[in-house]
Amino acid sequence: MKREQFITDVAGVDIGKLRLDVAFARSEDHQSIANRPEAFPALIAWLHEHGVHRVGMEASGNYERDVRDALEAAGFEVVVHQPQEIKAYARFRRVLAKSDKMDARVIAQATQHWEGVVARRDPALVELAEMLTLYEFLSGKVAEAKTLAEHQRLTEVKALNTETIRHLLQQKQKILVKVLQRLRARPDLRQRFELLQSLPGIGPVIAAVLVVRMPELGSLQHGQAASLLGVAPFDRDSGMMAGKRFIKGGRQRPRDFVYLAALAAKRWGSHFKIFADRLIANGKLPKVAIVAVMRKLIEAANLILKRQTPWIHAKT
Repeated sequence: MKREQFITDVAGVDIGKLRLDVAFARSEDHQSIANRPEAFPALIAWLHEHGVHRVGMEASGNYERDVRDALEAAGFEVVVHQPQEIKAYARFRRVLAKSDKMDARVIAQATQHWEGVVARRDPALVELAEMLTLYEFLSGKVAEAKTLAEHQRLTEVKALNTETIRHLLQQKQKILVKVLQRLRARPDLRQRFELLQSLPGIGPVIAAVLVVRMPELGSLQHGQAASLLGVAPFDRDSGMMAGKRFIKGGRQRPRDFVYLAALAAKRWGSHFKIFADRLIANGKLPKVAIVAVMRKLIEAANLILKRQTPWIHAKT
């Protein structure tokens, strides 16, 4: 644990749609304020009075976004935990009682012991992520409408659903065009975007998702990209029992797109196809081979961004 983490206090924020509860890791002070931008200056001043340098909160369906932006703009380190992390910490500390104030204090204590690196977010990537979320939402609606069409018999209903699908596809295309325009308008993002497309199976959409949703690529050590995506295998061994390896956690949204990239790369006459075919020939299940290709793809993406050189396709 770094010594400076104990010199000044750490705050935790329990996020609600309408209110925020704020408590400290060591002191008993507590505040409950409205979750509105006009209330944030007073909160920031109060945190400065208590010598706070780091603030923790849970990911809460974007209800934390405004206060996070305000705190980061004011110079605080902001750590956003996954809810299961805080629940696990509370169980470890045997905290059984529950209230908004107590939740905020548990978040503060968990944040005090958190040893990761706090990276500043790029505001442009935050906006692009919001646009991609809409793109993904529209994609889901298109899939639902197409599934519904399989069971429709009335001509009028089928015509309306067809029109709905057409409209959704148009909106998807509009939002994608805007995302790509913004990416290409920034030289640094455009360079990353183009390098990623040199990989088999990765086209403009998947490259955009990786640029926006995995900005850490290019700065990670070997194995970290796969772990961040959620495709790194974990052991399940105990005593004489050797269990099957499994994957868990990671970033669901980019993982869904890398899965599509792996399916495409596996079909190509490339290093990735040879690798997958060898795994299957050795008795691995096809889905295990796909996850292995996903792992190789995301590690390759990290490597080419680190080296700033495109992927070289091996001749077959």
